[in-house]
Order: sequence, then structure tokens, then C-alpha cells
Amino acid sequence: GVTLSSLIATAPAQAEPFKLGAPPKVALILFGPRNDGGWSQAFIEALPELEKIVGKIPVVEKVPEDSSAITPPAEKFIERGYNVIIGTAFGYSDTFKKLAEAHPKVAFLDASGIVNGPNLESFYGRTYQSQYLCGMAAAAASKTGKLGFVAANPLPVVNWTINAYELGAQQINPNATVTVV
Repeated sequence: GVTLSSLIATAPAQAEPFKLGAPPKVALILFGPRNDGGWSQAFIEALPELEKIVGKIPVVEKVPEDSSAITPPAEKFIERGYNVIIGTAFGYSDTFKKLAEAHPKVAFLDASGIVNGPNLESFYGRTYQSQYLCGMAAAAASKTGKLGFVAANPLPVVNWTINAYELGAQQINPNATVTVV
């Protein structure tokens, strides 16, 4: 039979975490304008805290989710010695994957991305937590229990916020329903 010790002995070793070869020099590529009142602006508002740790961070804004738009600023930052490139859009995933493969010594971070690699990490906040609370509040305020949710795209990170909203609503009203557009 198979024993636990034989499984452990034959299991693949964990890959070593990515390590920068020099102190971090960070650049930010924004999908939208810095003052959009939402997604891009949230990154801009977070910059001062990050800059306290890593120094001044240059920003390029209004970069569409298209490889021909993303690649030039990323390549320019790399040419100037930046070794951490942060992108802010789901649509950057494929381009960041190609850039990460072409520049294995540069760390790429992609907010709401769906691709990971040795030097590429996608990340996203736990927005489902706040949406659960929003669902509770909506159900408490609703006389009918019929709620709506407007969402951007049917991606996993969007779907989990919708699910959390509905679960929060059902915590208050078990018969609550959510219609998603």
C-alpha cells in the first residue's frame, strides 16, 4: 500500500519564492485615469503608504487592456531599471505573462489578474467581505426581498462578490433573491 511517508517523499518540492536581485524599484501602470473616483484612484490613494517603504513610484495612467498599449510603458520602466511592475487590470493578464517570461528578473504584480508564474503574481482584495455586509444592509432595507446587483464581467473575482452579497442578504431574509445585470 501507499503510506503517507512515501507520498511525502515523492511529492514535488515547493518552488522557491521569487527574489529580486536588487532593492525594489516599483512602477505602476493604471488602467484608468488617476481621478476616476474608483478603481484607479484607489491605487493612487494607496501610493503614499507604499512610497514610504520603497520610494517614489512613477505612474502611467489610462493604459487600455491591450498588449500594444501595455507593453511600451512596461518595457520603458524595465529599461530604466524598475524591477517591480504593478498593473491594475484583468485584461493585463496575458501581456503580463509574456512580459514576465521575457524578463525573468522583474517581478510583475497584476491586480485582478488570473495568471501566475515564477515572477508573476495576480492579486485581489477580499471584496466579498464588504459585499456580504452590503447584502445584509440591502435585505434589511428591502420590503420585497428582491435585490439587484450590477456587475462588470462574469469573472471569478466578480462572481464571488455577487455570491457574498446574496449570502449576506439571505442572512437577513432567507427568501431574498438577487437579480444580476
